[in-house]
Amino acid sequence: MKKFCVVTNHLKDKQLMTAHAISDYIHSGGGSCEIVENMDTKTGEFKILSAKDIPDGTECIISIGGDGTLLHAAQDLMDLDVVFVGVNRGTLGFLAEISPDALETALDKLLNNQFHVESRMMLKGDIRRNGKQVYSAIVLNDIVIHRGDELAITDYEVFVNGELLGTYHADGIILSTPTGSTAYNLSAGGPVARPDSHMIMLTPICPHTLANRSIILSRNDKIEVKVGQCRTPNEEHRKAAFDGDGIFNMISGDVICISEADKTTKIAKIDEASFLQAVKDKLK
Repeated sequence: MKKFCVVTNHLKDKQLMTAHAISDYIHSGGGSCEIVENMDTKTGEFKILSAKDIPDGTECIISIGGDGTLLHAAQDLMDLDVVFVGVNRGTLGFLAEISPDALETALDKLLNNQFHVESRMMLKGDIRRNGKQVYSAIVLNDIVIHRGDELAITDYEVFVNGELLGTYHADGIILSTPTGSTAYNLSAGGPVARPDSHMIMLTPICPHTLANRSIILSRNDKIEVKVGQCRTPNEEHRKAAFDGDGIFNMISGDVICISEADKTTKIAKIDEASFLQAVKDKLK
């Protein structure tokens, strides 16, 4: 690859020093590289990027920050035919796998096509209210339905392929891809999956039951979660979060439909270490 674009988070990449170092190194290696800032300097929130922000012909987008920076870039730019890779300036960095001290080695491999590409499945979530779609989004990590500011737990009716799976009395429910299995799903006691596998994980958040179990579903399953009645009339606080962003306020009776998305995200894998080794190293 020769045409790159760096998407950076100035809160993690102070004075864009890493971004400029990457750009300079790529240019010295015969490639081209542009820098795009995706953090609003006034609000401290992620900007919404579009295809017009990325130079024509870009082959690889390098994100600098944590996994969140890469997630936002992947969601905003999912219509582009590009490969994503992340430089970790965050904490664990399961998605942003390149460490700053191995930057030049990683860039050499990208410039010389010494990597392989993993196609990661994504989830589509549609929220329906009174039978009409009111919100839709596609995610790489997870869709989280949560009680929000509601103090009491909420009832969630879960249907799989039209059949009632059960009613969960819980703070919320996580629907995760394998890529997102090491995120909120893991913190909530869910299973870890190889990121290149294809499945959907359903994990309840703090369920009011002695049997706290996640369920692994097929990529072909169609899942519907119906939000139960609010405990306090006229004070609806339940929310759905799409990759930690795209927060939508849900009310009693809303149904969120989750299925595998038609789109995928291509992630460049440079490190030859196995995924299991990475899990052991990061979570020990």
